[in-house]
Amino acid sequence: MEPDDSQNPPSASAFPAPLSFPQFSPYMSYESKPGGGGSLPAAPHSLESLYETPIPPFLSKTFDLVDDPSLDSIISWSGKGDSFVVKDHVEFSRTVLPRNFKHNNFSSFVRQLNTYVGIDFI
Repeated sequence: MEPDDSQNPPSASAFPAPLSFPQFSPYMSYESKPGGGGSLPAAPHSLESLYETPIPPFLSKTFDLVDDPSLDSIISWSGKGDSFVVKDHVEFSRTVLPRNFKHNNFSSFVRQLNTYVGIDFI
């Protein structure tokens, strides 16, 4: 007959030591160890340090609209590619604006766009 171990829990030394991992961050980069031998996580970086000036959501949405080939009959890049043209203001206000912004007012879109004139994000 085998001894009943239910009364005597296993000692702490019977279990392996817990593993220790560095805290994960999506902004963590990895650097090589000096002398080779794999990689170690570097100090995590905040999002702000990766992007000095974050792109405002309005500009990001506008860029996506201009860059969408399915909307080329309504809004597209100019011939040089350094500006864009709204070719059909009515259709842009009726279908594109309400799907992507909280309004369908073309004048409000232009007014908001003008707040970014002369600002370099690069």
